[in-house]
Amino acid sequence: MTDKTAFVSVLPGRIRLRHPLLRDTGRHRDLTARLLPLAQVEGNPVIGSLLLRFDPADTGMETRIRAEVAAVLPIDPSAPASPRASPHRGTRIALPQPHKAKWQINRAAKIGAVASMAVSLAALGTSRKLHAQAGALFVMMMLTHMATHWRRTFK
Repeated sequence: MTDKTAFVSVLPGRIRLRHPLLRDTGRHRDLTARLLPLAQVEGNPVIGSLLLRFDPADTGMETRIRAEVAAVLPIDPSAPASPRASPHRGTRIALPQPHKAKWQINRAAKIGAVASMAVSLAALGTSRKLHAQAGALFVMMMLTHMATHWRRTFK
C-alpha cells in the first residue's frame, strides 16, 4: 500500500480512519471488533471509513487505537494524520502548483462575477451600455468558474 496512514483526522476524543482496505467488509468488521472495547465506533465499509469517539481525558487511548489499527492494516502507526485531512481552523495545507493556479483562477472568477453583478445591477437604471457590458463580464466569469469545475458541474 502506498498510504502511510489511515488516520485522516485526530482530535481529542475523536479519530477518523479512512483506508481503501477498510472497504473489505471482513477487515472492516475485524477492526471494528478490535476497537469496540476501546471506543465508540461508527463505520461505513462502502467508503472504508471508521469514526472513533472516546474520552479525551484518556491520554493513552490514541496509542492503543494506533496499535490495534496497525495489527489489521499494513500502515505506519506512528505516522501523523494525513495531509489530505481537513485542516484545523486557521491552518492551511500546501496545494500542488497546478491546483494552486486553478484555485487562484477560480477565486478571481468568483470575485469578478460578484463585482460585475453588482455593477450590472447598479447600472440598471442609469446606463444600458454599462449594464450590458457588466452582464457580459459576469457571464464570462461564471463560465470561467464552470470550466474550472467542469467535472463536478456536469456529473
